[in-house]
Amino acid sequence: MLGGWLSSDVPRIAPLDSSPESEYPTLATKYHLPEEFHFERVQGVTHSFGHLLGGDGSETLWMHFLVELPQKDRPNEQPNWLHWGFVMTWLPKIVRTASTSTTSQSNKKYSVALIAFQPPFEMFQRIFNFVRFANWADVTVDPYVLVDLALMSWYHRFDQVAWEVTALVRTEEIDVFRRARLLRSAESSIEGLDLHRLHTSAKDAIFMLEGLDAAIRLAEAAMSAHEWSRQRDETVSENTHRLLRHRLELFHSTRLRMVSCQARIKNSVDLAFHINTAHDSLVNLRNSRSVRTISIVGMVFIPFGAITGVFGTQFFTPQAHGQHMDVNPDLWVLFAIAIPVTLFIMAIWQVSEHDHLKLWRLDPFGPALVRWREARSRVFGRGAKGDGGDALEATELQNLPPALTV
Repeated sequence: MLGGWLSSDVPRIAPLDSSPESEYPTLATKYHLPEEFHFERVQGVTHSFGHLLGGDGSETLWMHFLVELPQKDRPNEQPNWLHWGFVMTWLPKIVRTASTSTTSQSNKKYSVALIAFQPPFEMFQRIFNFVRFANWADVTVDPYVLVDLALMSWYHRFDQVAWEVTALVRTEEIDVFRRARLLRSAESSIEGLDLHRLHTSAKDAIFMLEGLDAAIRLAEAAMSAHEWSRQRDETVSENTHRLLRHRLELFHSTRLRMVSCQARIKNSVDLAFHINTAHDSLVNLRNSRSVRTISIVGMVFIPFGAITGVFGTQFFTPQAHGQHMDVNPDLWVLFAIAIPVTLFIMAIWQVSEHDHLKLWRLDPFGPALVRWREARSRVFGRGAKGDGGDALEATELQNLPPALTV
């Protein structure tokens, strides 16, 4: 499957990154894979970019990319971990001219070998389409054409998953907003609210942002390395550099979308928790109304029972034959004492429920007295903040009616 890289300009597809260890040492020996690439492969780094020069004029470039992509068909299950590896080695071609037997490297042509470990399906498609067209030989002029191809295939996978995550976030957002509108009119607004699904969507957005940040750093590192090695007088090299910059902007564009998704799903999660809290508050409010009713009934009847118990008076006595009851002539004592006590208790309760008595509002001087108290408290507040106490002496009663200032 793998041929000699010195005689081939066509990219090769290597076994998967998870292939048996018996295959990897052979591959690493044949293509002189760096030890750093092997370390990153075992360690499982999020991303890496390396570029080494060989003693024979060869160059080796490698990239690692580890990302967790959610699955649209199974949103509640664990996402897939994708581990992509990319190794490219190139060596200047040795060309013999017809006029001399010496060798020349002035044409800057390269023999290139590409090894892709567990590439995404989009990379297979782009490689096959790349080989079919006549400009596939551009890779012999600038090997970074393959780097651009890899970044573009990775971008297609990322962008597709990013749109799927955006659709999931939008669905969750619509559902939460609908439940928020129905909170006071429908008891079912809280039923079926899946907080686990909301947190899964938020986790997907976080993983996507992590992967996009890693891809952006890879694209920036590739641009920096290409800037150092590109041939500025070559159209192919110049176009490759511009395409790398274009890929970088595409990754930034998708990242901006995911930043928006993360903020939206965070807003949905917060709103879902507020819906839960508001629902619990409504339930507690309904329960408190029942307790309040029982308390009011107790305030009315407890004084009657207490007075009856204190005086020990039996106000109703059944007759001997049991068909009628005799009313004690002292029954008026019960009402004469219980009613004032009940009114007194309810007045105390009313005062404790409000900051000031409602009777003040019925009095013509009540509102003025309230305004005077508020103004006085504001003056005291300013004096306490560092006015040296002078403001305390400035308290005036000129806003009160004359009847209150006398």
